[in-house]
Amino acid sequence: MKAWLPRVVARVPTTVHTKLLLAFLTIVVLLITMGLVGLYVLSGVNQRTEEAVKLQRKIAAYRQLQHGTMAQLYSVTSALLVPEEQTLSATLRQLNQFGYDLDRLEFVASDEAELLNQVRKEYDRFIETVTEVINLIRAGKADEGRELQRTHASPLAERLERLTNQLVNRAAADVVASIETSHAAYANSRWVVIAFAVGSIGLALTLGYAFSWSLIGPVKEIDSRLKQIASGDFSQRIEIVNRDELGTLAANLNRMNDDLGELYRQLQTANRHKSQFLASVNHELRTPLSAIMSYAGLVMSDTGSQISPLQKENLQDLLNNADRLLTLIDSLLDIAKIEAGKLEVRIEPVEVGEIIQSATFTIESTLTNDRIHVVRDIAPSIPVLNTDRNKLRQVVLNLLDNSVKFTERGEVRISVWQQDGALKVAVSDTGIGIPTEYLNQVFEEFHRGTSGKEYRGTGLGLAIVKRLVGLLGGHVEVSSVVGVGSTFTITLPFEYREKATA
Repeated sequence: MKAWLPRVVARVPTTVHTKLLLAFLTIVVLLITMGLVGLYVLSGVNQRTEEAVKLQRKIAAYRQLQHGTMAQLYSVTSALLVPEEQTLSATLRQLNQFGYDLDRLEFVASDEAELLNQVRKEYDRFIETVTEVINLIRAGKADEGRELQRTHASPLAERLERLTNQLVNRAAADVVASIETSHAAYANSRWVVIAFAVGSIGLALTLGYAFSWSLIGPVKEIDSRLKQIASGDFSQRIEIVNRDELGTLAANLNRMNDDLGELYRQLQTANRHKSQFLASVNHELRTPLSAIMSYAGLVMSDTGSQISPLQKENLQDLLNNADRLLTLIDSLLDIAKIEAGKLEVRIEPVEVGEIIQSATFTIESTLTNDRIHVVRDIAPSIPVLNTDRNKLRQVVLNLLDNSVKFTERGEVRISVWQQDGALKVAVSDTGIGIPTEYLNQVFEEFHRGTSGKEYRGTGLGLAIVKRLVGLLGGHVEVSSVVGVGSTFTITLPFEYREKATA
């Protein structure tokens, strides 16, 4: 059920909005039905309560009738003992009043009309007998009256008492039966409500589970597949059975995966061809450039004063541009080797101070004015670094060259220290700075800044720095403030690990 129920909901050919609306409407119907069941149970309880109240009133009336009958018999007995006219008249009035009460009782207890009819008949005979006894006493025939009272009135009173007892007992039995019925009805109602509530909760939870997982499951699968695509895995496809927007999204995701996979393969092929091209033409480009630089140097050194200053200046420009072109070729070849995984790492003990001194001297020799000063700040007792000497020197040279390129006046400072068991090298300048929104782009290939002013360079220096530092097992960071300057900080382990080259 955990597997197939969400699938059943997912296969329903309608929109997610409609499915959610149906789920909420189902829960609303369950709540309304639960309320109706509760009202039905409450109405039953109220009805049984009203019946119990009627039974209690009936018992009270019957007991009053029983008490009235005994009171009438006592009144007649008292009148016979004291045969005064006033007492006899009061006894007759009381008998008539009791008859009125009996008529009202008969109206209230209409369900026991037969028994009450017997009470009525017996009571009428009792009144007739008592009236006759009173008339005999008034006529001076007290003995005859007493005899009539003993032989007729007293037996009638006893029968009335038994009949009223029957009424009281029957009403009491009805009360007991009503209580038992109420208990049984309460138990049944309670189990009905509990069963319906449990069923409603179970159905609501089942529907909620089915609807939620018909949505959550595909979303999780799509999210997982997107992460795989982001990591470069285009070999899998996602299977979603939903016939709604999620199913359409899964189909589009599979189509995008296939397109990206094909594009990725094309890019790999193009990148491989690029690397092969750069590697193949490197020698062809380097050889004529070396010849041009050699001939230009020979011309400048051998001719001496035979050529004009303008010709010397042109030859020097030729040498500078040839050197820049050779540097560009080397940079492109380095990028190609790094991307192809063919750049070798040669580990040896390296004195960091020597690398810094050599790199700064090289950069200082290219400065044509005294508006920029290179400052070295090397902490004492820096341990020997086991790394690739040439690649570390290239990293430092590229960072210094980049700082000098974007600094018109001020200083370029290179600082070296150790922190947390690692080597820290920071190159800071007082140049134009980098806007915050472009800090994450400075290490991209061919990125040359957005200052609005043309600066020399190809935009490969910092890209090579990042790749070489990563190849050596470290990482590089940048911070900058526009108009104040930039700081590039590299962190390298003192002990190179082969694992880092991966």
